[in-house]
Amino acid sequence: MTNRATDRRQTLKAGTFLSRLRKDKAGNTLMLVTAAIIPLVGFIGAGVDISRTYMIKSRLQQACDAGALATRKSMGGATSISTTAAANGQAFFANNFPTGAFGTSNIAFAAGLSADSQVAATASARVPVTIMQVFGNNHTDISVRCDARLEIANTDIMFVLDVTGSMADCPNGSNCNSNASSKIAGLRQAVLDFYDTLDGSSSADAQLRFGFVPYSANVNVGTILPSAYFNDLHVYQSAVANMTTPYYEPTPRQPVITTETYGSSLSSTNCNTYGINKSYPTLDGKTFNSGGPAPTPTVQTTYSFRDWGAVSDTSGTTRTCRRNKTVVTTDYPLVGYKLTDWSFQQSTYDVSGFKGGSSVPIVTGDPTGYVADSGSYNLQELAAEPNATAPQSSYTWNGCIEERDTEDQSTFSPIPSTAYDLMIDLVPNSQETRWRTALRQIIRMRGGIPNETSDNLNDRGIPSAACPRASRKLATMERAEVSSYVNGLIATGNTYHDIGMVWGARLISPTGLFASENATAPNGKPISRHIIFMTDGDMCPNPDTYTFQGLEKLDRRVMGSTTPDSCTGEIVTRHNNRFLALCTAAKGMNISVWTVAFGTSNPSTLINCANANQAFVATDTAALRLQFAQIAARIASLRLSK
Repeated sequence: MTNRATDRRQTLKAGTFLSRLRKDKAGNTLMLVTAAIIPLVGFIGAGVDISRTYMIKSRLQQACDAGALATRKSMGGATSISTTAAANGQAFFANNFPTGAFGTSNIAFAAGLSADSQVAATASARVPVTIMQVFGNNHTDISVRCDARLEIANTDIMFVLDVTGSMADCPNGSNCNSNASSKIAGLRQAVLDFYDTLDGSSSADAQLRFGFVPYSANVNVGTILPSAYFNDLHVYQSAVANMTTPYYEPTPRQPVITTETYGSSLSSTNCNTYGINKSYPTLDGKTFNSGGPAPTPTVQTTYSFRDWGAVSDTSGTTRTCRRNKTVVTTDYPLVGYKLTDWSFQQSTYDVSGFKGGSSVPIVTGDPTGYVADSGSYNLQELAAEPNATAPQSSYTWNGCIEERDTEDQSTFSPIPSTAYDLMIDLVPNSQETRWRTALRQIIRMRGGIPNETSDNLNDRGIPSAACPRASRKLATMERAEVSSYVNGLIATGNTYHDIGMVWGARLISPTGLFASENATAPNGKPISRHIIFMTDGDMCPNPDTYTFQGLEKLDRRVMGSTTPDSCTGEIVTRHNNRFLALCTAAKGMNISVWTVAFGTSNPSTLINCANANQAFVATDTAALRLQFAQIAARIASLRLSK
């Protein structure tokens, strides 16, 4: 009994313990934590390593972008990745993601070209893990892609190009005669390189326009301006014919014919011989004049044998004679006036038809005829006289101009309010602010400002002049159109930077003559505006050359009373100051100015004209082409497409 009771008591105790143990939850937390700690460590480790990997991948993406961007910028206008461009890309990538950064390894960066010749790059790295190593995962491989495209927004480019005579030479100054090695040929190639760089980077909805202002001693803008912008009358340094010598034109009256009988016993031979003489028997000619000189009437008497008269002797060998007497009286009425001499002076010409495309007949030599009224006649007026009988030719306008009124001072900071020729945006509205047609053929040189006279028109020569190819307004252009245009540029004339700059600014300005065409783009986005100013030499104004300021030797529009030299001294200073004032004005209109000195040093005028770090110098054609492409690449905005 005792054993059974004992066993029973023990059994009851065991059941009570297990029941209590089953019901007791105090030890479950430790068990659960122990069971969950392994996956919890995995989750935390994964989060830490993933976050770290994401941060490293972000830095890798930034480095890839930097490398792609550097590669594309180094390419410039090229369509392939050069060794230098590849090295620059690698360097920028390495600077942003150096070897061993964040403990990474197997770092790589590779840049290639997409189908449209833009940079497509990849970068990769192996990222070591930390906590996740307990699960046997030692690293994570990451990679990124990045593209860099050379693209542009709305952009207007105005080329202001020096086409003076020295552009026919080689870059080293030797005579090339405008052949393939000449500066003018190199310029043509450089412009096309520039075009290719920008045109290849243009987005579909962006407006890209090009314009051209070739310049030397003038610009050719007549075809792109309304005729109303030009005066109908202009005073030129020309010549007038002083038609003041009276001309009396002989006017014979009706002849009076009578018959005279003379002699009484003349032989037939003597009858004929003496019959044509004024007084028998003196032999003193058969025509006799009296009266005069003109304008007094003159009388001309003429005798002629008529017949052998009646027989006066029995033999029939001598007879009387008869002759005809003809008397003609000539009057000399005043019908006009012939050339006395020429005066070389200013004269006003009517160019209203000339500016509209009509031809203008002008006299080119001395008249041999007469005019009805005594006076002085310019070359146009004399050509219109029907009886002047002078050699003449007809001329049509070539499009070159004389500028509007200016001020003859040495400094132009600020530009005077009456220096209308330096006003970029001023729309003409008066005689002083309108332009004038250039008409070189009527210009005549003379020794100085006072008038001079001569018996011969061609004693005074026609001055030299240059009229470049017609300028082009801003427009979208195909490559073939650009090529055709620049291939038509011809090198001739002297260097006047100011006329090139003012018209480059006028043609690109959004607020002036062509505001309706330049102010906005079809897509409504802003327009970036740039003047590319290229020259191969310093300013070289020649006072004996007919230019956009007339004939400076005589007109003195720039120099005033100061005697000008050729290509040196005060005349150069004044034109340079005018040029720099125009550069400042253009930059003040948010137009970016780039200058390129070709085959010459980079003068301070060009450096000061350009925006900061935008003045270049090229010693040969290869350098010029490279710099034009680099300028185009800088103008284009680099945008990371991915």
